[in-house]
Amino acid sequence: MKQSWGFLIPKYYNYGFENFYATVIQRAYRNYKKRPESLAKRIWEAVRNDGTPDRKKLLGITPRDTYPAPSWPTRDDEWIIEKKWQLSVRLAKVTHDIVFKILYQRGYIIIRGSDWTNQLKWLQNPEYYRIDKDNIEYLIRVTECEKYKDNSWSIKSICERVGL
Repeated sequence: MKQSWGFLIPKYYNYGFENFYATVIQRAYRNYKKRPESLAKRIWEAVRNDGTPDRKKLLGITPRDTYPAPSWPTRDDEWIIEKKWQLSVRLAKVTHDIVFKILYQRGYIIIRGSDWTNQLKWLQNPEYYRIDKDNIEYLIRVTECEKYKDNSWSIKSICERVGL
């Protein structure tokens, strides 16, 4: 055990004095508190204190205590499941808008939606993720829009919305 603390305390300290390990732990904790604040913590503080009202922080779900108790039995996790679903839908909408704009700047148009995790992959390498393993096409080049307009009304409406 004495050797495991060697990286914190120089060799010239006497390990025999009273409360040695407590001193080592206190010094390690002080060094931990002095370290710079992480980016994740700064983001959390910004989001937590951004002035959003509490009703919006709950993703639009009215808290359980404001409703009268239902006459049928309910499970506690139904609220959690509903909040997760709302968050995933919200995240998908925001992701789609951002990815659509960035890919359009790079010369691609999204013609078929997908999960938000897949959409983030499209940004890394759009040419690779244009067509998936099941031969489903998700992205087309802006220059190919004219070719696809005649084949599908949905692609035609997407190209017209973008202004091509």
